[in-house]
Amino acid sequence: MANFLHSCHIERINNGQLQRAAGIIERYLDQHGNTAVTSQNYRLHQYGDLRITPEQKAAAFRGDRKTFWRLRQKVGDPIADVALPILENRGLNGRVANRLTGLSDDPVKLNQLGVDLMVAHVAAVTHDYDNCIGNVPGALSPQQVAEYHHIVFREHGIGNYHWLQSDGAWLFGGTLFNLPANLYRPIWCNACDFIGHGIGN
Repeated sequence: MANFLHSCHIERINNGQLQRAAGIIERYLDQHGNTAVTSQNYRLHQYGDLRITPEQKAAAFRGDRKTFWRLRQKVGDPIADVALPILENRGLNGRVANRLTGLSDDPVKLNQLGVDLMVAHVAAVTHDYDNCIGNVPGALSPQQVAEYHHIVFREHGIGNYHWLQSDGAWLFGGTLFNLPANLYRPIWCNACDFIGHGIGN
């Protein structure tokens, strides 16, 4: 089988959950006829084992954002490259992202927002990995990242940007003017998974 397929994909193919579709680009369809796996992420990025490790989980749940995102960066989680400049308030993207939350003058609340986003990331990655979602289990799609940002931002009361037709989570999830998050892939997460829906409970 193709070398972009993970063992969980092969298992789903063997038991009939995924079927190969005819075409130039190798892709597999789920039982509803939706594309569930493609070769798009192949050679796009160097991914390691993206499951959440006990060390990563411990860092997240003690609120140690720097350790958590550095550990995620080592295994090739593309969101780490987005999160670290925000955490360190460096670069144009990091500084602008922090300012647009409306919390840049309240470091305690800004940090708590970051902690809650990190914990939501842990849950989303675990759901993605355990359910063999997308091309790279454990790598989230822009849509999945946007989804947990929407939830956490709403919980923090951030982002009543009515004039932008958005709840503010577009800053990190690409939903400005309610456009699909995947359209913003080249801007902030080129190495994100191409396929992925849902982040669990």
